[in-house]
Amino acid sequence: MHRKKMLSYGTFGILLLIASLFLWREGPYVYHPARTHVKGEAGGARVHGFFSTRPTPNAIYYKNKVIVLMYHDVQPHPTNAKSLDTAVFKQQLDAMKANGFHWITMEQYADFITKRRPVPNNAVLLTFDDGYETFYKYVYPILEEYHAPATNFLIVATIGNPKHPGLPKLNWQQVQAMHRTGFIDFYSHTYDSHAYGYIRITGKNKDRAEPMLMGPEDNKTLRRVETNEDYVRRVTRDLALSDQILREKLGNTRNILAFPYGGYSKPVIDICHKLGIQVTFSVKTGINSPGQYIGYRVNAGGMDNNPIALLEYMKRGAPIKTPIKGYNI
Repeated sequence: MHRKKMLSYGTFGILLLIASLFLWREGPYVYHPARTHVKGEAGGARVHGFFSTRPTPNAIYYKNKVIVLMYHDVQPHPTNAKSLDTAVFKQQLDAMKANGFHWITMEQYADFITKRRPVPNNAVLLTFDDGYETFYKYVYPILEEYHAPATNFLIVATIGNPKHPGLPKLNWQQVQAMHRTGFIDFYSHTYDSHAYGYIRITGKNKDRAEPMLMGPEDNKTLRRVETNEDYVRRVTRDLALSDQILREKLGNTRNILAFPYGGYSKPVIDICHKLGIQVTFSVKTGINSPGQYIGYRVNAGGMDNNPIALLEYMKRGAPIKTPIKGYNI
């Protein structure tokens, strides 16, 4: 019996020594029970556990793939749950920089998706939706400081239009000043279709609240339902006008679209192809490979965002939880 006790104690001591050496090698650990939240999705990806905080500048977490991060409003001391604090945003950038993630431009991303051009290991694309004025006031100086390229998806009709409802948006002078730097791009979030309506989705037996791009609208006020021809005409006009204005104002040579609320359907994808829209984005979480015409994005915004949990999720290669159906190039 005494011998068995000694053997047990010895085994425990060896395991304890191995664990101590591992912790010493990996650096300090923190525990954070967290989930990554994505708008419109239940649950999210669990990332709770003990996370090493030792920087890993030379580590390779994924190759020939791109994580696209999604932000909306970013400002100091936000009060809206969907807004991100600028201090937290800087913590995210510091963590990415210290752990070997590489920021790329939208041009690099589009070539990667459409032409299979190479991207750095641990490639990350920073994207911002809706064209809020806070992007110019607070985010742009931070991006300059970190030499981090980024893309903002504009609701084009709202730019320089203070009468448009919602949070204040950018004006064209601000957009053009940032664009001239060469590391901030602006693409379409539609001309003026960032809204929900009662939409008739193909294959569904009743109308339901969906993003306006997804199908013919049943206008309850006018008691009128769009025909398929009306729907195609409306969406085509909106998306074409958005890209036309971006070409005129900024000299864009690519047509790229972030779907409002991430909503897409086969009919709107067909319209996008006809308009030469080369790349689109959803709000579904995951990681992107060449040919992924509808891109995954990881929500990195919101007041509850924890940079440690976000970084751990990125290190795991943003595992896909919500597959996107087809529509590849």
